Amino acid sequence: MSEDMPASSGCPWSEREAELLAITLELLREHGYDRLSVEAVATKAKASKATMYRRWPSKTHLVFDAVFGAAEAGEVLTSTGDFEADLRAFVAGVFEFWRAPDVAAAALGILADRHRDPELFIRTQQLLDETTRTAFGELVRAGIDQGVLDADIDIEIAYDALVGTSFYIAQVLATETVDAASERLCSLLLGGMRKKENRDE
Repeated sequence: MSEDMPASSGCPWSEREAELLAITLELLREHGYDRLSVEAVATKAKASKATMYRRWPSKTHLVFDAVFGAAEAGEVLTSTGDFEADLRAFVAGVFEFWRAPDVAAAALGILADRHRDPELFIRTQQLLDETTRTAFGELVRAGIDQGVLDADIDIEIAYDALVGTSFYIAQVLATETVDAASERLCSLLLGGMRKKENRDE
């Protein structure tokens, strides 16, 4: 495919866009975030840089769409009615998210660059807040309803502790296995969120 205009190529833009995002992931895995460029993607895809920049105003936007564009909020939370089991699955899922190869390659760069781009800042907050934070709130409220958790829990700070700790361990330290780290974090969260009469269980 020598040009990127869907009308002349007979390829719908959605298919061409998917191809460009796939090439972005390929180069991200091969070279890392810092060495990736929009120009490199355009060259490999035989696309014009002008078209790339019309669709993605920066490398960060391009990588964000390639890595996170397919994220589904419904995948974050599954409810079995057993709060502790659901919490362990949720925390393990957050660790797995941060440790996924594409996320690991892109997350630090995107988080650094987003502070220079208000639109991207909003999109990254939506990814975390409208999916994971909302799901975590639902999970905690289920724990309260089940009589496991204290009704006065500060859900916001508990979520921040979960995401911040899992991100730090997975992205910065990268020294523990997912299972060991998520189990330790679950124990910490449960110790702080249980109803007082249940904290010795």
